[in-house]
Amino acid sequence: MNTVRSWIFRLLVLLATGFLVYTWFQTWWRCEISRINGWIEIHPWGLEHNMQAFAEYMRGAEMPGFFPTLMWIYLGICVLAILVALFIKDKNIKILNRDFNLPTLIIGIAGFSYIVVVAVAVIFAAVRTGDFYGTKLIGVTRINLGGEMTGDATANLLIGYWLACAAGPIILLLALLRKKIIGNS
Repeated sequence: MNTVRSWIFRLLVLLATGFLVYTWFQTWWRCEISRINGWIEIHPWGLEHNMQAFAEYMRGAEMPGFFPTLMWIYLGICVLAILVALFIKDKNIKILNRDFNLPTLIIGIAGFSYIVVVAVAVIFAAVRTGDFYGTKLIGVTRINLGGEMTGDATANLLIGYWLACAAGPIILLLALLRKKIIGNS
């Protein structure tokens, strides 16, 4: 195995993993509510808002208490798995009568899992915003803020979400190209 090429691969995967972590800290969705200067944001680990004065409006929309912890554990496992895969010895394992390279499989699973997280997040957000707020995931919706008071809710998927859409496929692609990048031993 070419040592320089293996280090190039490791560097590419580390950069892609850093990119994944960067997207994790970004806001993926934001809704701004006129008249009350309120906002609601969705991050990969949960929901944040400044709607204390309108707590009734937010009731039932928050994620369960264990969700943020679970998502942070997911990120830690994902990053740790990728780091371990970069330095473990090449070994082929057999799954369903097919041979897989263990480091490639681990990196590929991590990339694929992030694709799933991003896809499930947008589906879940679309359902939750419609169910709890009566708003569109993207666009402007007139909402009732209580009594006669109405406001416009302007919601958008932010750049953090679109970057997250790229992070998983980049890692998965690197896993699939591992043998080409590293070369034959």
